[in-house]
Amino acid sequence: MTARVLKSGEIYRIEGPAKVTVRQGRIYATGVVYTEGQSFTVLKARRLAIKALADSEVEFILGPGAVLERAAPGEEVLDRWDEKTSSLDLRGVIMVVGMVDVGKSTMAALLGNKALARGLSVAIVDADVGQNDLGPPTTVSLARLTRYITHLRQLLAERSVFLQTTSLERIWQSAVEKIARAVEYAINEWGADTVIVNTDGWVLDKSAVLYKRALIDRIKPNLIVAIQVEGELAPILDGYSNVVVVPPPPHARTKSREDRKAHREMGYGRFIFPPVELVIHLNKTPLCNLLMFGGIEISDELKRMLGRALGVPILKAFQYKDRVYAIVNSDSFAVRKIGGFKVACLPADFERGLLVGLEDGEGFLVGLGVMKKIYYDKRKAIVYTSSEVEKNLNKVRCVRLGLVRLDESFNEVEKAVGLLKILEALEEDKGELGPPSNHDHSRSNSGPQDAS
Repeated sequence: MTARVLKSGEIYRIEGPAKVTVRQGRIYATGVVYTEGQSFTVLKARRLAIKALADSEVEFILGPGAVLERAAPGEEVLDRWDEKTSSLDLRGVIMVVGMVDVGKSTMAALLGNKALARGLSVAIVDADVGQNDLGPPTTVSLARLTRYITHLRQLLAERSVFLQTTSLERIWQSAVEKIARAVEYAINEWGADTVIVNTDGWVLDKSAVLYKRALIDRIKPNLIVAIQVEGELAPILDGYSNVVVVPPPPHARTKSREDRKAHREMGYGRFIFPPVELVIHLNKTPLCNLLMFGGIEISDELKRMLGRALGVPILKAFQYKDRVYAIVNSDSFAVRKIGGFKVACLPADFERGLLVGLEDGEGFLVGLGVMKKIYYDKRKAIVYTSSEVEKNLNKVRCVRLGLVRLDESFNEVEKAVGLLKILEALEEDKGELGPPSNHDHSRSNSGPQDAS
């Protein structure tokens, strides 16, 4: 424990884990003034700047690896952020944009705190699918802000939408619609006066610009807060007048690609562990985005004919409308046109280790899981998921296959690019299913070979 007297106007940086308690005076942090007896937390590996608004006695409890240092005059951007945001009208939708590691989530927390202090009802939408603070990786998650926070990670997602992957380059059009849905839910269902949308750091290439501008046009934010280093956001912001530009913190913590991957993997484990093994009956709780079990199984004779046309042995095949889903004895994904049909060739065991989203009737996530095996004869799947999901299985309407493959320790093995190509080729399979007539789930206690 460290007690210090901070002179009025002094700014300190803290890297957590740490707890800060004001014994006397007034301290400003993340849009909030803390006074005598009040305290706040700085999470592990997160950085926060604080300022003494008067001569103040402050107690710092520093955890392992925590750092406390005084900032040089003019070094931090805390005052500039406060000046830029204090006079803003914070009603409506506010979108925060910027590159990676520029403090977007800190800005989102600051804006939320300021809106809450004005008596507004506030919702946060975290649309950073790779480094989501509210919910699991691969999701857009939303939560209501009911108390002051220093980091978004102090909130827990109340609703999440599964985006299937942590990379938006190939699916950003779908991401736009799902983020808009989350915003509309916060406004229409929660009655939020203020909705703050924290975005990902993908901003520099042409597709990123198209994505961010499409998102702006779709959700129509009342205000865009842009954290800009040196003009890099100009292509995104060009033509929009409702923009406030602020500089990034000079000492924002930079995460390596390995750090980001480790953060995601901890996120998967956090929302799946400890796992239970469930049997999902795919006739009644179907795959949302691969509709093979919506049709009929193809006969052995037709399988042989189709296999000769494809040049690959077919293990199982199912027809749904003008689509044929063929499980093939091959390592390659492919889509071929044969006659009036599109034939999707899926390697045997293609599903093993895929992250999946178990969705409710509104398309919100009930929970994440990992696909272990699909038994085509019995039209059943074995999924590892959390015990919390098991308690809420009656809410699950369908299982959406993700585009990330995990191992048994929830480490990312690969991005399922082959499956993505199949889904892109079968555009109709991206649609929504009507609700099944009923649900049938069972717990698997003796292994998938005994599932019945």
